[in-house]
Amino acid sequence: MKVSVTLAQFDTNSPAGKMEILFCNWPGKQRFEKGVCFIPADLSAVAHVRGYIESVAQTFNLSEQSVFELTLVADKLVANAILASYAKNGAENIVLKWTMKDNIFTLSVLDYGGGFRISDVFQEIPRGNDLASFLRSLKEYREARKAVIPLNGALIEHLRFGRGLRIISNLVRKLDIEFHEADGSTMNTPSDSTVGSIVTVEYVAEAA
Repeated sequence: MKVSVTLAQFDTNSPAGKMEILFCNWPGKQRFEKGVCFIPADLSAVAHVRGYIESVAQTFNLSEQSVFELTLVADKLVANAILASYAKNGAENIVLKWTMKDNIFTLSVLDYGGGFRISDVFQEIPRGNDLASFLRSLKEYREARKAVIPLNGALIEHLRFGRGLRIISNLVRKLDIEFHEADGSTMNTPSDSTVGSIVTVEYVAEAA
């Protein structure tokens, strides 16, 4: 079976001058039925991955809503992975895999940002019994989530609000999180040797 491999280069403001994303697709009987891409930890890569998933989804003759929602899910997963990975190990590539079987589009994103608990993501929101206490909580929430991240090769300050997984969970039928360890194994909960996370979603796609 032949594999379609594309190394795409994009201009950036970094000293290297270019950013590279490697796309690999495996053909089925009529179209590509699975693929993987390797993504640098730079937020500008998100737009290119979004365009890639959009073009993939369109080959399956899906509804406009399904194409839009799949693209949004990929956007949020990859952005979260870049934010997590750069803080821990910015030299590693994020890995995105996709498959389409029947009407189920599966997306899996592997990062190198250590581990997290999804319950913490959903629970950590600004709180307060009145406006003053809420504003204090909001300020603390924002300050705790500041991150420095590359965008087109230049470092910027980014505020992480944790909305990505909340949005994704409302769009997909299944969301699973595993953690990959230093020895290559996977676990259901993070440990001291956890290298990063693998977030997998299953989306029920609708035909046009």
